[in-house]
Amino acid sequence: LHGFIWGAICHQLLPDLYGTGCATEIAMRLPVLRHVLHYLSTRPADKKGLLHMLQIKEENLFILPGGVAEIFYSRRRNQPDSLPFTQTIKARRYGLMKLSLQTGARIFPAFVFGASDMLDQLFHVEQNDASKEKDAKTSFDVGRMMQSISRKLKGGIALYYGQYYLPIPHTPKLSMVLGDPIYPVENNTSERNVNGSKLTCKRIANPTDAQVNELMDRYVNALQCLFEQYKVEAGYPNDTLVIT
Repeated sequence: LHGFIWGAICHQLLPDLYGTGCATEIAMRLPVLRHVLHYLSTRPADKKGLLHMLQIKEENLFILPGGVAEIFYSRRRNQPDSLPFTQTIKARRYGLMKLSLQTGARIFPAFVFGASDMLDQLFHVEQNDASKEKDAKTSFDVGRMMQSISRKLKGGIALYYGQYYLPIPHTPKLSMVLGDPIYPVENNTSERNVNGSKLTCKRIANPTDAQVNELMDRYVNALQCLFEQYKVEAGYPNDTLVIT
């Protein structure tokens, strides 16, 4: 469902830019869901598939960096949008930064306001477990356990519900914002892609840890600035974004 909603949002809001979305392997094997995901141009999120889409098919890649781990940090607000609320996302994926440097793919930071308000999660994981109340300890333990199982299965195994306590999403206002492109190499030197068919950003076959970390810092900073720039217009003026 995580990948399905993301694919549907991109398919609807960015019809001219949308190329390929990514989902977990287990989602791509479920009988009905896999056909819907294929219709939304969603493919398995493995390195071989990502390289094929970026270099051979030369398509835009829309991906949720947080993946399975981020699912359990998500929680729906049960308060007015004007009250302070902390949204936690897991965007520090160094493998994606390395992939950008190796392929010369530009990174466009994006954020969807309201996406976490579509469904309630029965067991979510808090970042700061020290602040958990004693009567919530069982919920916390179950959430951690389900998160661990999901990682091993490479798919999000979460218990969720929406309207009428059914798997019917709520209908919050969704606002998708896109930031300026981030070039993997800052001087923006161009070269031919692996097919030689068009220009792309400069590629680094074996990027160093320092180069990967530098690109990650620029991406996280751009994502944080994007959130702060548009949160008032999107209707969440007092929200705070935590990027792990």
